[in-house]
Amino acid sequence: MTDMQIVNDYLADLALTELPLDTDFLAQLQSRHVAKHTFNSVSAVLKHPLPLEVDHLFTKIIQKQFGGYCFEHNKLVFHVLKNLGFEVKLLLAKVVYNRDVEVPRTHRATLVTYQGTHYLLDVGFGPQGAIFPLKLVLDVPQRQGHMTYRISQNKAQEYCFDVLKNGEYFTLYTFDLNHYSEADCELSHFYSHKHPNAAFVNNLVVSKKTLNETHSLRNGEYHHITANHTDVTEIDNIEQLHQLLTGVFSLNIDEAISAYLFSKFAKPAQQS
Repeated sequence: MTDMQIVNDYLADLALTELPLDTDFLAQLQSRHVAKHTFNSVSAVLKHPLPLEVDHLFTKIIQKQFGGYCFEHNKLVFHVLKNLGFEVKLLLAKVVYNRDVEVPRTHRATLVTYQGTHYLLDVGFGPQGAIFPLKLVLDVPQRQGHMTYRISQNKAQEYCFDVLKNGEYFTLYTFDLNHYSEADCELSHFYSHKHPNAAFVNNLVVSKKTLNETHSLRNGEYHHITANHTDVTEIDNIEQLHQLLTGVFSLNIDEAISAYLFSKFAKPAQQS
C-alpha cells in the first residue's frame, strides 16, 4: 500500500474523512482511536514477531483490529499525521509511575505543533492515558471527562505527564523535547517486548477507553471504570477470559489462546 492509501483507509476506519485538519480533528483522532483500537500486550506475551514497518502496523491494528502497544499505535498515528501535513516530533518517555528513579525510555508519544501551539498526542498509554491531546502548557489542569491531567516539570527540567488521583497529581511518565529517531524506537521496542524483565512480557494487559468509561484487564482482574464507580471482577475461568477478550475488547482470539493466557496470567494472579 502507498502512504496515502494507508492514511485514507485509517481516516475511513475512524470516520474522520470529512473533518478539517485542525485541533478538533486531532482531538477526534485520539479519542476515536483509543475507543476502538485496544492497547494490549497480547502479541508480546504470545511471542509474536512485532515489526514496526507501517504496512505491518496498519494490517495489525486497523485491518485485523488486534491493537498493540505504544511503539505500534503511536508510530502509525505519527505516520498518518506527518503525511497529512502536520508538524510532528517523535517523543520518547520514561514511565516512572510517580517514582524518582532512572528508567529506560520505553514509551513513545508524539508532539504535534499546530499554529504555534504544542500538543502532546498519545494513543498508546492504556487505561490511564488521555482521551484528547494535551496542550504543552505548565501546571494548567486539563479536564477530560472524569479525569484531570496536567503537564508539569520536575527538578531535572523534564516534562511530566500527570494525572489527578485522590486530590494529588501523580506523574505517569516524563519526557523531553530532544531529537529521537526511529532507530532509538527500535532499541526501546526491542527491550519492551523481548527483555525477560519487561512489563509487557510478564503481564497480560488489555484496555480501551472513552470519555465516560474505561475497560481495563490486567492478568486476573477486569476493571470497568466510570466517573462514579469502579467495578472489579476476578477472572475465574477460561470462558470468562475468552468472553472479555472477544466480547468487550473485540479481539479475534480462539479459545485455545484464551486458555493459554488464563493458565499463564489469570490463574497465577488469582492464586497469589
